[in-house]
Order: sequence, then structure tokens, then C-alpha cells
Amino acid sequence: MGRIPPIERCALTGGLTMESAALWYYFLAEEADFEGNLEQCKSLLRTADELSAGPQGSIHSSELEEAIKKWS
Repeated sequence: MGRIPPIERCALTGGLTMESAALWYYFLAEEADFEGNLEQCKSLLRTADELSAGPQGSIHSSELEEAIKKWS
């Protein structure tokens, strides 16, 4: 991936869209892999895959919001 993913929010809830959240989890997994943290990488990839396969909507995650703040 390499580039920081876009931040797309649901107009109704203010949460991240599922697509945007999945892209962020893929990005964070890549960063964890780069740092050698394979367990965290696997966990983040699993979450990204689950969000990608799920229905469209939005998600509220304080953990993800903190990571976004770090990278934005």
C-alpha cells in the first residue's frame, strides 16, 4: 500500500465508512509487518478482511481513530 489511506466518513453517523476503515487496517497491518510485529499484522489483516467482506456502513473505533491521528 505505502500511502496513507483517505479518511471517508458516513454523513449520518460520522463514523469511518467500512471501505475506509478496511483500507486503514490494511495500511496498519503493512506498517506492523514492516516493524516485524507479525502477530499484530495478522490481527490487523484479519480485521481488514472482515470489514471488506461485510455489509456497507460505518464503524466507530477509538483504537482506529487514535491510529489515524498518529498518521494524519
